[in-house]
Amino acid sequence: MAWIEQQPLLNEKFAHIDKAQSSVEACEQISRTECSRTGTSVRSALLFPLLCGLALYGSYNFCHRRLSTTTTSNGAGQVPTHEAATSSNYTCLPGQYCWPSRRDWSAFNQSISGRLRLTVPWARPCYSSSSSDECQDVASSYGDGVSRTQQYGAMEFLDWETCGQSQCALNTFNPSSRVSGTCSLGRLSTYYVEARTADDIGKTLDFVRKHGVRVSIKNTGHDYFGRSNAANSLAIWTHNMKDTNYYKTFQPKGCKARYENIGEVGAGIQAYEAWEFFEPLGMLVTVGAVGSVGIAGGFGQGGGHGPLGPAYGLMVDQAVEFEVVTADGQHRTINECTDPDLFWAMRGGGGGNYAVLTSYKFQLHPAVPLNIYSFHAHFPVPEGELNITESKVHRDIIRALASNQTLFAQHGIAGYNFLLPDHIVSLQIMPSSDTEAIKAITSQWHDFLADYPGLNITESTYYSFDKFSEWHTFTTRPEISRNGPVGLGLIEAGRFIPRELFSSPDNIEQLVNAVVTAMQFSYTNRGGGGAQLYATGPDNFPDNGKTSVNPIWRDSLWEVIMGAAWTTNTPPNERTQKQNTISASIQPFKALTPGGGCYMNEGDWTEENWQQTFFGTQYNKLLAVKKRYDPTGLFNCWKCVGWTGYDDPMYSCYSQSRKNPHPSMPLGPIE
Repeated sequence: MAWIEQQPLLNEKFAHIDKAQSSVEACEQISRTECSRTGTSVRSALLFPLLCGLALYGSYNFCHRRLSTTTTSNGAGQVPTHEAATSSNYTCLPGQYCWPSRRDWSAFNQSISGRLRLTVPWARPCYSSSSSDECQDVASSYGDGVSRTQQYGAMEFLDWETCGQSQCALNTFNPSSRVSGTCSLGRLSTYYVEARTADDIGKTLDFVRKHGVRVSIKNTGHDYFGRSNAANSLAIWTHNMKDTNYYKTFQPKGCKARYENIGEVGAGIQAYEAWEFFEPLGMLVTVGAVGSVGIAGGFGQGGGHGPLGPAYGLMVDQAVEFEVVTADGQHRTINECTDPDLFWAMRGGGGGNYAVLTSYKFQLHPAVPLNIYSFHAHFPVPEGELNITESKVHRDIIRALASNQTLFAQHGIAGYNFLLPDHIVSLQIMPSSDTEAIKAITSQWHDFLADYPGLNITESTYYSFDKFSEWHTFTTRPEISRNGPVGLGLIEAGRFIPRELFSSPDNIEQLVNAVVTAMQFSYTNRGGGGAQLYATGPDNFPDNGKTSVNPIWRDSLWEVIMGAAWTTNTPPNERTQKQNTISASIQPFKALTPGGGCYMNEGDWTEENWQQTFFGTQYNKLLAVKKRYDPTGLFNCWKCVGWTGYDDPMYSCYSQSRKNPHPSMPLGPIE
């Protein structure tokens, strides 16, 4: 059945969504003492373990924790330091004894000024009528990243809206077409908190600690691992925390050091909002390539690379101070003076796993022009069937690019290179007041391409943009923007390519072999055959111990990404094949870089060796910080530091889970 019209506020009359609600109602008709109720009387002490013994498995861990774990404080504002639990504590599901009653939800909603919301999937209107004005509004923006971020009920990629057969999605390439079936929540949380203040977040964390409910944290939903939502969790949506400030001079709390030109953004600020604010002030922000990405969330805590990376470093390199709410519900100002370990961990250890960030202060850079060399060309049509491993044009172009990469890196030039079976799009970006310098530095690359026989060149042009916004407008051209689609399913795997592999002709030839082998495998096995060669990392910024990103990145000149897409029309078996293809296509690069790694925000979510691949030598220290500041594992996300593994029932929506899919159970407004 189609979704029934719902209002977002939870103090309105309950409306049925589907039959799953009946199990919750039946549970609430039972006279019960919830596992979360604790007391000091002997009677309470006897009833509590009895009820825990009767509870379902999902609530057992929470009950056991409440009986056996005591939290002690090291003093005012201190975080408990006892060991973290090795299993998941927050697995309470609707229908279990530990699940909050309607009265609990209502009281919680009142405590946060009525900001508890009922999730409405973005595509829901189209399940009622594909010709309605409301559906047409959704359909017209279905592939627009900014539009998708403006409501909780959509993720940037369909992978993380679905759970088994439960979904509410449109046809990616024809979203106005008629849909059938039931619009279901999938893995979107039934309830979310539209957070506006740190107090909203602190009270939410208190609530989930009390009841053993999983919490998830979402800003934009631009995530390749599905870490910003979890089925049957209580979600915190930070998207509307939009404060922005500029400080000509700034001194972090408790520090002697002073900084000039510091920016501050709320947790919900997106890249395009950041440059719109700071650009008139004559400042550059180290954002990425996509304007809809939230820069303080997974981007600003997991690394954050982009066109300014080789010149200025990662986003985490710019950080000077964070405002956060830790797992104990406390609002803290953290920096390298007040909480050096937590600040270090949140500068590269990943978003949503150590604390909820509410504000991010970072170094700005005086604006200079962005100078671009843009090259687009189609390859000669081969005789017979294409074999990329034997394609001379592919090999020659990859070899020439790799041979020039060390020179480009020395001059702070970033690169976005999209190499496909039949064409190439290559962008070299140099931030510099010397607008002519890029022509001299890229002359060998330019001349090689211009003289290469048989190429159908559609662009070989130099540009100079005085403003970052002008550069971004340039990247919205179809031939460039189609390399970063949203509103579909997306599969990725990546690998860092260290500087050493660009140091000699023999090493470069090994790299060329790996690229064409990966492309051919992808091409043959329905992966599309494309490779993305990014030169956007911090190769001019050696590890100084202040950030926790995988150290391998700082000695790498390329990040290689293999990827494929699927739509709602793609059969499940073909989706699985695509996933397996992309996971396998990265193997030539793994063989070339033993002990290497990948950017944790652009890796393969099925990666088995995830600790080494995503975190490298930093993992053990990151885990120690995690245990100190989040001892009960309140924050938990897929293959993040301290991840609870394939048996955690809250990850049942992932195909690697050892549990059957358990999509979000639709609930109703609290009276």
